[in-house]
Amino acid sequence: MLIASLKPRTMGGTTNSGLLLYALNRAGYDVAGYDADESLQLHAWARDVDDFPCEVIAADTPAFAEEHYPAMDHSRINVVDTGHAENHSAIVDSVLEVADLVIVTISPTKPDYNRLTKPERGTPISKMIRRSASLRDTGEPPVTLALLNRCNASSNKPKKYAEWLANGGEHGTLPRWDVLSTRIPLHTAVGNAVGARCDQRDQRAPFDALLTELRHRGLLPAPPEVRP
Repeated sequence: MLIASLKPRTMGGTTNSGLLLYALNRAGYDVAGYDADESLQLHAWARDVDDFPCEVIAADTPAFAEEHYPAMDHSRINVVDTGHAENHSAIVDSVLEVADLVIVTISPTKPDYNRLTKPERGTPISKMIRRSASLRDTGEPPVTLALLNRCNASSNKPKKYAEWLANGGEHGTLPRWDVLSTRIPLHTAVGNAVGARCDQRDQRAPFDALLTELRHRGLLPAPPEVRP
């Protein structure tokens, strides 16, 4: 299985990729990581931190589908982290050609929402997802979910942007997204996770909730065992 972690030019996408890998591993899944972001932050995180759950392979190439996908162990759950998708469409197109599930990280702010839906420069992620259908064996785009990130529990913005995403924007004219009910909180431990040890209690709960929701939606296999 291949999960693609996509993001516009936003905060927290690489954090979510790494902590998703960690949560999957703790839940008993065999995992592998790929870094298709030219910054290679996920790759460096895995290299430098002793409790990162797996190796992360540098894979920032528009030939991802040809160079990396065939060699994957597909009995594992593979997670690929992409860079600012609207500005790196060649890499993202190749990832979308072979992804089984796409999770798009978006923070509940107007600039991030605009970068997702109508960037000043670059290609909207929704357009890349639609056009990927012609490249895929199924003829259909991959299952795609929006994940709200850096959510302040005392703010009404996460609710507002979840509604905009689900309903086509403020006026109903933009693409509609399937929005996860799980939200990643605005929390210091999560915000500072990249490059730090993964085993921190405050990071666990939101990503355990994310796995639970993905399983309830039938998008993940049952884990073989639960790890402490």
